[in-house]
Amino acid sequence: MTESTFWSLLEKARNCGATSACSCCLARCLRQLSDQDISDFGMMLYDKVCELNTWQLWGACRVITGDMSGESFHNFRTWIVGVGERAFETARVDPDALGQFLDRNQDPIDVDNESLEYVAVALLQERGFNADPRERCSFGADDKPRGIPFDLLTLAAEYPRLATLRLPIRTSESAVGSGLPSVKPMPVPQGRVVRDASR
Repeated sequence: MTESTFWSLLEKARNCGATSACSCCLARCLRQLSDQDISDFGMMLYDKVCELNTWQLWGACRVITGDMSGESFHNFRTWIVGVGERAFETARVDPDALGQFLDRNQDPIDVDNESLEYVAVALLQERGFNADPRERCSFGADDKPRGIPFDLLTLAAEYPRLATLRLPIRTSESAVGSGLPSVKPMPVPQGRVVRDASR
């Protein structure tokens, strides 16, 4: 799967009006693809979530969400990938500019798109595959972030544009059903692997 095809699929999954790709819409798009393409998409999405694993972006996540947890940061990165290529590139080079992608009409701001990561995994399971395409990546999304850790005392100075937005933060976890089978993060394969879409 090419980069352009990958981003095009996410764009189609935002046609329902969502800021970040809708997992149900994405599932409808991916169901039309071959097993290999679904596996490649799942690997590419996870690889991009891993690529965004930097302290610089985690600091921006802290300003936007008010949350310090690793889970929040992981799901924030998945949300960014779902927003599209421009948001992804902004997150890589200038996280303080991410305010342009936020829906400020939301209260609280929702930048969690956890279910997006599991769409390809769930579809492959529906087709009888036990292998997780995320396991094809060289890195883990929750490995130690790259770069220099941020300082809570200087966050406002480091992210002045985000800090001035005065965003309403999330105060509790929320989840929206995707209509797909529940998938746990990076499950450990058990028993015999039926088929492997990566081969």
